Amino acid sequence: MREGRPSRTAELMALFRAIESSRPSGTRLFHDPFARTFLSAPFRWVVFLSRLPGGRLLVPWFIDWRWGGPLGAAVCRTRYIDDMLRGAPGAGLDQVVILGAGFDCRAYRIPEIAGTPVFEVDHPATQAMKKDRLARVLGTIPSHVRFVPIDFARQRLDEVMAAAGFRAGARTFFLWEGVTNYLTSEAVDATLRWVTGAGGAGSSLLFTYIHRGMLDGSVRFEGAREGRATVGRVGEPFTFGLDPGELDRYLAERGLELVEDVAAPEYRARYLRPAGREMRIWTFYHAVLARVLSRAESAAAVT
Repeated sequence: MREGRPSRTAELMALFRAIESSRPSGTRLFHDPFARTFLSAPFRWVVFLSRLPGGRLLVPWFIDWRWGGPLGAAVCRTRYIDDMLRGAPGAGLDQVVILGAGFDCRAYRIPEIAGTPVFEVDHPATQAMKKDRLARVLGTIPSHVRFVPIDFARQRLDEVMAAAGFRAGARTFFLWEGVTNYLTSEAVDATLRWVTGAGGAGSSLLFTYIHRGMLDGSVRFEGAREGRATVGRVGEPFTFGLDPGELDRYLAERGLELVEDVAAPEYRARYLRPAGREMRIWTFYHAVLARVLSRAESAAAVT
């Protein structure tokens, strides 16, 4: 992201969530009533058009034609993460950490975590805009939400989290959506190791990543060229990816156990076909659910 400005890709995600939320209740995958709050005037017009009978077809078609399938990837992964987060409190969840929270509003729209401390960690510029817009809608920020601003170039994650009241060793659901693909391999590694050191027994991590083959050109994906061009234009280029075939080992070396790795095929089977819908989906974009291992389990996993 550009210095001093909110993330442009965060606004694009808010646009996609707003478009999906504007669909009739019987066909939409989720409802995010806050998404439109974070949009600039041109994007608000796009959402308005998407509510019209003709626009409901034209707007998704244009996005797919222009960008190659991010709308389907965004709304399906949103539904997947919502489902996983809704089920987490039943396992005795103590807290939720949203890394690179952007304009994620799950803390305000998912009732299952309304009584659970939620730490929203993000760059100060994006977070300042989010707090301002939410204050206009909600009046006051719910007491279970704690904003944690961080400048990764100058501050350490463990230090800012401790100062915000994060309980190391508690059962935690860590969410890291739409972030790893903009970082260096060193930054991803450091954050994953912080998660495994900070999360207690029963903790989970849900994060997204892009297929490494999309970055190095070794695998051809529909929409890859358009996707790279789009994030490049807004100053947030793709920089990091993983090989799904190496994911088990990669996670184990960092104290995590793979639960599932989902992408376009799973999204179509779980969400789109039951709803009678078809969408283009970036096939290189994955979501991973992983379990935080104990020290003994971690040592055994890599031997």
